[in-house]
Amino acid sequence: MKFLISALFYIFFIGIYFDAGAQGMGVSCPESAQYYSKDSINVITFGASTVEGVKGLEFQSYLAQNFGRCYVNKMIRVEKYGVGGETTGQSLFRLNSAIAGKTGFVVILVGANDAVRIEAGRQSIAETEANMRTIINTVLNQKLIPLICTLQFFDDRNNARLRRVNNVIIQINALYRKIVQENGIYLADINRVFRRDFSLYQDDVHPNARGYRLISYVIFDTINKIIAERFLQFTVSQNYPNPAINGYTSIDLVMPESDKIELKIYSIQGKLMSFPINEYLNTGKHVVKLDLSQLPAGIYIYKITSSSGLYSTTKKIIVSR
Repeated sequence: MKFLISALFYIFFIGIYFDAGAQGMGVSCPESAQYYSKDSINVITFGASTVEGVKGLEFQSYLAQNFGRCYVNKMIRVEKYGVGGETTGQSLFRLNSAIAGKTGFVVILVGANDAVRIEAGRQSIAETEANMRTIINTVLNQKLIPLICTLQFFDDRNNARLRRVNNVIIQINALYRKIVQENGIYLADINRVFRRDFSLYQDDVHPNARGYRLISYVIFDTINKIIAERFLQFTVSQNYPNPAINGYTSIDLVMPESDKIELKIYSIQGKLMSFPINEYLNTGKHVVKLDLSQLPAGIYIYKITSSSGLYSTTKKIIVSR
């Protein structure tokens, strides 16, 4: 039989955002949220002043709202471990206590104070690299999932020193991208989204309410990407429409990991009637379209199994004429 498999894969994007006063608007929920395999989302946010929050503003409350809206019936926990003024080296002294006994994701947003010290000749970028590598290794050794955030620029429009600091920020962000690539971990690219839009700032570097909300979206999207790649549950929908119309019907199939999938159709008496799928599918959601026009009207059973033996399900399907 003819069939078509279209891989939708995960959908993640920078959410459309509005001013804090906007009503009824927020993030767009990724399709992967409905297939998340865990019962909770645990996020540790770790870093300096942007993580700590400034003048009563923070991104953690927005982040928790984003997850609560999209991950229905899941426990959401977003913890804050930020200390203003800290460098990567200083933050190392409290990292173990922040992550001890925890599970889930660790959002790491630190390094702007390193840039200030490097510009002043009081620290080297090699020290920042060593510190960040230690942070990442410590998080990985605790079986947690790290996300490194790039650093937003300082508002340097009227300050020559901050222009030099921003040159260091560019170097640090390049370093963070390198560390991410080498370790096979994830980047929340705040700098790419903020660019030089200083209307998102309340002072020389700290975000205002709109800026903090935007940070929450960048982190939210990055964690959604991880979930879509690593934490989906095996799901097979009931075929639709059911009964099949003119012999055609579709099945949604979500794969937690790449595997070979077999789909077989049996009569209600157990006779094999069709073997339309015997394919390797990658992680993510797939739409399987079936042509059942050659089958007589009646009730059938479709069984889906994986070659690894990890996944299997059986459902009924109706063919009408």
